[in-house]
Amino acid sequence: MSVAQAIYKETCHVCDVVGRIFNNFLKKVQYSRQMTANKKVAEQLVHLGFHNQKEYSQILQRMNDKTINEYHERH
Repeated sequence: MSVAQAIYKETCHVCDVVGRIFNNFLKKVQYSRQMTANKKVAEQLVHLGFHNQKEYSQILQRMNDKTINEYHERH
């Protein structure tokens, strides 16, 4: 193996590790933003009187459960 090949192999490994770290970070940010959006939507639905007068916590829990299930199906 030449020096160039060895450097290329190590560089690719470093890029893969950095890429995985950024990818995981972006997934966590997306998940967090969706949970925040769920909270805002649930607040608005309760305020507007939708969902047959269900409590805020019930609405939020159902939305978060759907988000969690979708997140685990994708990743």
